[in-house]
Amino acid sequence: MTAPTPTTRLTLGLDLTGLGAKAPLHTRARSSRAQHVSLGDVSDYLLLAAEAGIDLVTVGESFRLDDAARPDAWLDPAVLVSRLAAAGLLHGATAIVPALPAGLLDPVRLARAVAGLQVRTDGRAGWQLPATVTAGGVHAEVRRVWAGDRALVTAGAPLLVTAPAEPEAAVVAGRHSDVVRLRVSDLAEAAARREAIRTAAAAAGRNPDDVRVVVDVVTVIAQDELSAQFRADLLRDVSDGASEEAATLTLAGTAQTVADALEEWAGVVDGFVLVPGSLPTDALAIAHGLVPELAARGLVPAPAAASAPQDAGDLVDDLAFVL
Repeated sequence: MTAPTPTTRLTLGLDLTGLGAKAPLHTRARSSRAQHVSLGDVSDYLLLAAEAGIDLVTVGESFRLDDAARPDAWLDPAVLVSRLAAAGLLHGATAIVPALPAGLLDPVRLARAVAGLQVRTDGRAGWQLPATVTAGGVHAEVRRVWAGDRALVTAGAPLLVTAPAEPEAAVVAGRHSDVVRLRVSDLAEAAARREAIRTAAAAAGRNPDDVRVVVDVVTVIAQDELSAQFRADLLRDVSDGASEEAATLTLAGTAQTVADALEEWAGVVDGFVLVPGSLPTDALAIAHGLVPELAARGLVPAPAAASAPQDAGDLVDDLAFVL
């Protein structure tokens, strides 16, 4: 099966894992360098994303609300979403997608918990699940639970996002995912993996166009090419050479030149999850510079006037997340 050219309208995501209390200091916003993450601070970034027309905000497995060693810290991405919803700090139609590993708790319980998030967020929740060659049963069970949850009749099923680490997981990703995140830096590899995912979706009786294949992009934007490249090199030097960062596409330049590169990739994939090289600098540049540039090229809708995140108050720590 030959994959058709992706539709012009790109799916855009913004990864805010760097706001976590244990994220590397060079990626974090100044206001998130305390022992606790501020809900207000995160909410400001969600507002920025919503006003820029970002489709989804992702919060990775490594996100932590504080720097304490806790056995349940792996739940922090979902706890964050629950607390934001309870405090009325979600904005617009942007989906917020916490990543949770399925192996640390019964996936049925996790599926029900995420369904509860979907209701509390008025249909703006999602779940990023690992996608491996052996995970098909877990994904099928999650879909079964959601299909039978009457509370989701109005809210709809949460967005199911997967991030397969290996090409062989394309079958699982294509059968069950709404959005598939790829961490690749080669255009031909991205095209081949997208085609495999779409083929798997069609084989499962799904419309392949219902599966959006997006590429993670570490994004560094400055007023000129030299400054952007210098900062990207500096960030790479202090990132301790993490292997997953090395495999991720990195684009450094002005808003115009980064948009040029994304436009080339847009002929192959369905969108991007933009990972700010540092916060708030690159998140602001994405919202105020890159997204308007993409809109001017007809690749995304024109954004509303975006707001700059402001320092917020203390973490609202008395809101409970109940599994």
